[in-house]
Amino acid sequence: MSTLSLAISIPGIIIFLAAMLPNFAYMILAPQEQIEKDRKKSHMNAEDLSRDFFTFFLVAFVSETKGNIIYLILALVFLALYYFSWFRYFKNGKDEKYLLSPLGFIPVPLAIFPNAYFVLSCLYLNNMLALGLCLIFAFFHIKSAINESKRKQNEK
Repeated sequence: MSTLSLAISIPGIIIFLAAMLPNFAYMILAPQEQIEKDRKKSHMNAEDLSRDFFTFFLVAFVSETKGNIIYLILALVFLALYYFSWFRYFKNGKDEKYLLSPLGFIPVPLAIFPNAYFVLSCLYLNNMLALGLCLIFAFFHIKSAINESKRKQNEK
C-alpha cells in the first residue's frame, strides 16, 4: 500500500470533472420542472455527505504510486457507458423516464456506471481513503436510485 500525501490531485480533478460533464449538461439543458423535482429537501444525508467527503479525498490526496493500468482502462469503459446512458436521455427528448430506466440488465445505469468508474479510478490512483468513501457513497446512491425507480414504477 502506498502513502498518500495531502496535495492537489490533478488526475483526481480530471476524473471528477469527466463524470460531472453530463450532469452539467443536464443542469443547463433539462426542462426546469425535472430539475426542480430532482432537488432534495435536505443535504445532510449519508449519500450527500459520503459524496462530498469522497470528492474531497479524491482531489486532495495523492499517492506516490499508481495502480494497475487495467483499472484505468475499465474505468474508462464505465465512463463511456455512463456517457451513453446520458446520451440516451438527451437523444430521447430529455424524457425523464430515461433517468432511472434500465439499460439492458443494468437497473439504474446513471447510478451504477459512474460509481463503477469512480471505484476503478480510485484503485488506479491508489487512493484507498477515497475508495472507502466512494464505496459508501456508491451504496447509498445506488440504493436511492433503485428506490426512486421502484417508486416511479409503482406510480404507473
